[in-house]
Amino acid sequence: MLTVNGLVLMQRTLGEQDRFIDILTADHGVLEVLVKGAGKLNSKTGSATQLFTYSELCLNDKRNGVRILNSVTPLSVFYGLRSSVSAIALASYFSQVIRYAVLPRSGAPEILQLVLNCLYMLSERRAPETKIKAIFELRIASLLGFMPDVIMCRSCGKYLPEQLVFSVSGGYFCCEDCISSPEDETGLIHMPAGTLQAIRFIVLSEPKKIFSFAISERSCKPLYQFAEEFLCYQMERKFPALDHYHSLQQTMLPDT
Repeated sequence: MLTVNGLVLMQRTLGEQDRFIDILTADHGVLEVLVKGAGKLNSKTGSATQLFTYSELCLNDKRNGVRILNSVTPLSVFYGLRSSVSAIALASYFSQVIRYAVLPRSGAPEILQLVLNCLYMLSERRAPETKIKAIFELRIASLLGFMPDVIMCRSCGKYLPEQLVFSVSGGYFCCEDCISSPEDETGLIHMPAGTLQAIRFIVLSEPKKIFSFAISERSCKPLYQFAEEFLCYQMERKFPALDHYHSLQQTMLPDT
């Protein structure tokens, strides 16, 4: 018997009543679990194993390579996500990134804490979705070993230039004065000093503090652009849930 706390990242139906779930755990990475009878109307496990629920799960020893759920107790359900289509789409994007990047049997306590914090902020509307999204993207990239170089200009060593250019593919920045010609790289994003300070805060702060920063409207757009492009470049793939999220954002724009 194995007892773990896990976040449900994905569900797959098996027949009419059973389902497989993928759960993110602190010590065992992503685990696949068979939940018998989850589709029954009177199921005792269905609500505690629904998408984006964080639960304590007792799992039977593997049978034919599959762990079967024995019992489950919900810990956090994140009810607020269900009231927003865009929040669900954004949570699904987080899930796809994690399922692609986190392997079974690999410890992921900081990644689990990051996504739980992001889901809480989304569910409780504690911050704009765009800010939560950028924080998730930059922080998980750093946790996966792709932290951008945020210390100083690669050319002249200046710590905080007023204007700078960040390389998506190189993961470093240079003062605008140090860029003599466009580099043969994927993406050079111009940004003010405020954006660089926000990036530094996200990737270097303690986990509990990463949401506690203010950013000017002028600095927001390059932050959001860099965070998304940098993570997708490092992952070397596109995520369908991200495309869906962007399509929802387009439909929600006010008429002009």
